[in-house]
Amino acid sequence: MTVWRKRLVRAGCGAGIAACTKLVGLSGPGIPVLGLLGTTSLGFVVGSALFGWLGLGGAVVLHVVWTAIRSQGMVYPVASAVLYGLAGALVIETFRRVDGIGRAFPNLRSVGWYCAATGLGALVTSFSVSYFFQSATVWSSTAVWSRSTTVSVWVFGPALLIFGKRLPRGWLAPVAGEEEDPRRGRYRLRVAGVEEEVEVVREPDPVAGLDLLAGGVILGSVALIAFLFSLYSIGAGHWAVLLYLVPIYWATRRHRLVGGLVAAAGCGLALVLVEAFEASRSASLATVYEQLDIYVYLLVFLAVGVLLGHARDREFLLLGALQESNRRLRSDLNRVVRALTGAVEAKDVYTEGHLRRVSAYAIEVGRRLGLGKSELDHLRIASALHDVGKIGVPEHILNKPGPLDPQERAVIERHPEVGARILEAVEGLSGAAPLVLHHQERWDGRRDGFYPGYPAGIHGDAIPLGARIIAVVDAFDAMTTDRAYRRALAYDEAVAELQGERGRQFDPLVVDAFLEILARRPWE
Repeated sequence: MTVWRKRLVRAGCGAGIAACTKLVGLSGPGIPVLGLLGTTSLGFVVGSALFGWLGLGGAVVLHVVWTAIRSQGMVYPVASAVLYGLAGALVIETFRRVDGIGRAFPNLRSVGWYCAATGLGALVTSFSVSYFFQSATVWSSTAVWSRSTTVSVWVFGPALLIFGKRLPRGWLAPVAGEEEDPRRGRYRLRVAGVEEEVEVVREPDPVAGLDLLAGGVILGSVALIAFLFSLYSIGAGHWAVLLYLVPIYWATRRHRLVGGLVAAAGCGLALVLVEAFEASRSASLATVYEQLDIYVYLLVFLAVGVLLGHARDREFLLLGALQESNRRLRSDLNRVVRALTGAVEAKDVYTEGHLRRVSAYAIEVGRRLGLGKSELDHLRIASALHDVGKIGVPEHILNKPGPLDPQERAVIERHPEVGARILEAVEGLSGAAPLVLHHQERWDGRRDGFYPGYPAGIHGDAIPLGARIIAVVDAFDAMTTDRAYRRALAYDEAVAELQGERGRQFDPLVVDAFLEILARRPWE
């Protein structure tokens, strides 16, 4: 799109929005909020915020021509256009100059600045028009004008801007610092005294898709119920208004702050239309136009939507930030595990690749036996670090070419306890400590013979399942690996040894699961 075409589109869109809002105002003269005063301000604010100075210029031209046709002379059309334009200019400058806010309202700060700018613009416009053109009733006129204009731009403006942000990017006026993708947000998180900024992905906004349809159905149902309550239950009309909080709550749960703003506008429009219909049916209700109740209701809808949406937004962002922090912690723990694994394999030359193999097959066995996610995480760490206690074993014992004497065996048999203490000292690894502590226990609990169980001598289901899994895979890998004191067994011999110790040294279920996995995934 060429530069001049963009300019014409923006100016035309600004004029179009001003025209549409004026038509709404003329269709319901005297209706609170939707009267000509409120809708004119709404058109200027929305057109200016979306399309910048060109949109504001289009709205000004439209207003001057429109008002001049409907009134005598040019003083009032030009003067009122200037004042409405001042309100639009405040909105433009707010979004341009205040960092960290956006027209898609990504945070509560955006709502605050928008309300401050539009509220000030509505007040200045209302007072100025009242002072220069209705000086006899300046204060009462200002109260009426500012009430209508402020509530209209506060309640309906944000929703229109959220919808307007869906327009092609070339049509919208650029705003420096505004997030290009409103589905993303940044959040500052403090963990262990260190503050960092993380980025989380928001859910899609509620202005498209099935959620918009569902929200419309909920709102329509609530409006119908509220109308029936007020129609057939004397005095129940005010209580029925509370039903409008249901769609607001639903929208904030689904789409947080943005959903709350859109839902507040939808509920406000439904309430105004229901009240207008009631007023048209009964002359006794005509005074509803002069009451303040409806303005209060709309402001309550807005406040509830903003507060619930902001709380939900913070909850979602905090959860996303914590998930990101947890991911980083897990990454750091994985690096610690790899470092400790490398230290063990560097110390014992015969275990190169041993820990990797044991870990890979142990996790497969754990999945086959139905371990949950957290149990598999502990098994992954324990299987990779089950020999970490050997860091404290002298190399002349680890690599001794002959049988160990009783004193040397006692040193070796301390490595599960040493390893468990190392893992217990690290919070993220402590869950794996019991598996490391008991991975040398026997299923039958025997503590004598050539392969006694140690360190506790527990047996059967008293041994953690993860430890029983590590025991089987670790033994098979040890049997199929060359050691200083013997040559590796053949694959079939190692399998036969496992089957022979099934129900004695090893858990039968674990042996069966491991052998089934070996049948379809050959030992690496």
